[in-house]
Amino acid sequence: MFRDRASFQPGSRRLGRWGLLLGFWLVLAACGGEPEPALERRLEEVLAASWRFYQLHFIRPDGRVVRPENEGDSISEGQAYAMLRAVWSNDQETFDRVYGWTEANLSQQGERGRHLLAWRFGPDGQGRGRILDGNSATDADLDYALALILAHRRWGGPTGRQPDYQSKARLILRDILEHCTCRDPWGRLWLTPGDWTPCRLPLLLNPSYFAPAAYRVFHDLTGDRRWLELTDSAYLALAQLSRRLGEEKGVGLVPDWCRLQDRDEFAAAPDRSHDCGWDAIRVPWRVGLASLWFQDRLAQGWLLEHFLPLARRELQSRGRLFAIYTYNGRPLVEYDSPVLYASLTAAALAVGDRPLARQAVEQILSFYREDRDGGYFNRPDDYYGNNWAWFGLATYMGYTGPSQ
Repeated sequence: MFRDRASFQPGSRRLGRWGLLLGFWLVLAACGGEPEPALERRLEEVLAASWRFYQLHFIRPDGRVVRPENEGDSISEGQAYAMLRAVWSNDQETFDRVYGWTEANLSQQGERGRHLLAWRFGPDGQGRGRILDGNSATDADLDYALALILAHRRWGGPTGRQPDYQSKARLILRDILEHCTCRDPWGRLWLTPGDWTPCRLPLLLNPSYFAPAAYRVFHDLTGDRRWLELTDSAYLALAQLSRRLGEEKGVGLVPDWCRLQDRDEFAAAPDRSHDCGWDAIRVPWRVGLASLWFQDRLAQGWLLEHFLPLARRELQSRGRLFAIYTYNGRPLVEYDSPVLYASLTAAALAVGDRPLARQAVEQILSFYREDRDGGYFNRPDDYYGNNWAWFGLATYMGYTGPSQ
């Protein structure tokens, strides 16, 4: 929903003991000297160490996930990310702790009678925590439901008094379809950013919320064909937005926010970013999972035609991907981040380009640091980067599957 990414700054790139070792490994890899099994062993260590660090520094004992760089607030996205990481790490204790806090503190059941989540919780000025914004953020609710379905597949049921995983997921999915979708005048169904979004043209959209892999999981669980309709509208929008946004010509990227103006016309949304920024750089990862999980040809086609050509050009000409870009492909900052490399990892794997995926993984590893509590990426307080770096490496290792 309304995210503050402006506080992201690149961490120090000075090399300590682990940095020097990593640099040596990357030189070997560039020369073709490091075998894949050695890299995979290293990734297993990094994934485990960074999960330990994240649990200690971002997850409170009661299960609340905090954003240190945002005054210690909590958002529904962060709760869902932690649950996805826990289920893909086979850590049910942490999963249930985060799940329990989320249901007790963010659920809209008490205020609105819905199974969606309020998107933001934090200090109220008197040292107490409360909901700061009770509206939902649909990407978080989708990830929350997906985490619960995966937890049911892996563990069956919760260890404590939390609601049954799969039963809860069904209720969330029902309310997403009821309160976070909109049918346009031409009969197409669209995912809206939250329960606060007016269902009328021009229709506000956030393309980074589109999750075709998750939609397939939801359809398989519920049999509700509206999830397939949302898949169709997602690919329609991504194809159009990669080519044009209003009068601007695209280069293969999509904007953070946009509006559906008319049947086949998308435009920038006033007062919202239409850069390929902290939201939109997640899109290739979400699309890539649809190919990795379900061999989705539309996912492969979009990646091959739009995102990957630009990514390959940037790597060839500049040696890296910048953290954020304008919609038409101009870097907006002078630094890179692990987030877009995580997306590149999934995108490359989705089309069978493992060397490119490995290159992206090596870039993610260049942000990795270790201390006595484990390991982190970029900075120890970088909530967003630490999550997405982990997702990128876990995807490379095959951890982020629909049955894991």
